[in-house]
Amino acid sequence: ASIQREVCRFYGIAHNDLIGSKRSQNIVYPRQIAMYLARDLTDLSLPKIGDAFGGRDHTTVLHACRQMRLLMETDGKLREDWDKLVRKLTE
Repeated sequence: ASIQREVCRFYGIAHNDLIGSKRSQNIVYPRQIAMYLARDLTDLSLPKIGDAFGGRDHTTVLHACRQMRLLMETDGKLREDWDKLVRKLTE
């Protein structure tokens, strides 16, 4: 819940959008980052993370994590956002 709250605040989106079914880029990107953070910073299982994001399938969470890992290698802005969010969530 704190990961979702922090990601919503960071990207200026509504919590309902984060866990909802909207697929616009400005929602999907933060949602995938939040799923990846949940995977990385908690010991929740993929199905549990999926449930926390509006009942999504565990394969959706897996896809989000793979996607973010790949993007982080090439996207400096994403890498920066990731570092800021991790710092906020672990301080």
